Amino acid sequence: MTTRRSVLKGAVVAGAAAVPVLKGVSGTLAQDGATPEAQGGPPIPENCVLVAGGLNNPRGIAIAADGSIYVTEAGTGGDEELFEPSAATPDASPVPQTPFATRGPSGQVIKIAADGSATVVATGLTSYLIGGFEPNGPNGIALGDGVIYVSVGGLGPATGAVEPGETDGRIVSVDEASGAVTIVADLSAYEIENNPDPNAVDSNPYGITLGADGLIYAADAGANTVYSVDPATGEIAVVAVIPGIELPEEMQQEGGNPARGGAQEIDPVPTGVAVGANGDVFVSLLSGGPFPAGAAKIQKISGGTVSDVAGGLTMATDVAIGPDGHLYAVQISLNFLAETPDPGSVVRVLENGTLETVVEGLMLPNGLAFDDAGNLYITAGTVAPPGMGPVGMVLRCDGVAASA
Repeated sequence: MTTRRSVLKGAVVAGAAAVPVLKGVSGTLAQDGATPEAQGGPPIPENCVLVAGGLNNPRGIAIAADGSIYVTEAGTGGDEELFEPSAATPDASPVPQTPFATRGPSGQVIKIAADGSATVVATGLTSYLIGGFEPNGPNGIALGDGVIYVSVGGLGPATGAVEPGETDGRIVSVDEASGAVTIVADLSAYEIENNPDPNAVDSNPYGITLGADGLIYAADAGANTVYSVDPATGEIAVVAVIPGIELPEEMQQEGGNPARGGAQEIDPVPTGVAVGANGDVFVSLLSGGPFPAGAAKIQKISGGTVSDVAGGLTMATDVAIGPDGHLYAVQISLNFLAETPDPGSVVRVLENGTLETVVEGLMLPNGLAFDDAGNLYITAGTVAPPGMGPVGMVLRCDGVAASA
């Protein structure tokens, strides 16, 4: 069991503690339009403004028809220490260990109203801090009629080796009026029982969206699988198992990748999902470690067939369809394994599949969403350095996908 492997599929994030931070932002909100440079933080792209700051590892974002912004916060783990199973010493005493993760109910969902006020919609969702630096918890978010759907990530490669928490590895619903949380579907249990991509038992539910057919579409980044879930019954169906990504020639080695059955490839790691008007499902791929530059993709699933829409991305974490009809994707970092991870960006996919950068210089962005006017909202600061406090942000970049 490789429980110490990052849920980012094999990352060795030695430089994570050096991520630039947004210092001095307290509470949940910063004044709309404020500049974090004045508070000692990183610069905001000149075509964007700060809507909210001081968030604990924000991931998914969704915009309601009334302009309210909903954001998942992955949290910071908790007090429960998790240990790898180990053999006893010859005298039957346990082998001394240090915890590989902590767990606690620090994940939550917040709502930022159109007037700028913020409320916690749901709290107590399972959160992990893995290896002392990598948070994971509430990830994707989708809005229904009076209900909020959230995917809650877990331990990835440790799936099945540790008793799960109350909500991790699952899709849950949140009643906005009461804050009550209900389990809709257990994707990690499905992975343990069925393992659609047989290379490993590994589940980490990430991006979700609602289709016009009323189904929830979910990308399980650990399972390399896109699912549909009936929110009324919890029935899970495989939409597609995503194929591995071919390793660049210079990274190929004799015997291939043992984690992929000896193939010269890495895990695809599906992250974000979007559904087109005709029912086609679009999915962004992070790619597995070491996250080769340009290896990530956006793919389309149509009738169960997976095809490439755009390549040349690096570590894509979300995808959305703008009001202008274009696909947009987030790249969390153009070099995540640098001593200080390079900034990320948002790109537009043009008709011929080429990429056009629309926002750059983002500090570890993760999720994106559009309002009806084509204004882009982004979560950033999605992985906070340990001990630095909440540094996550929501940014707004006006008119990015405005219809002609």
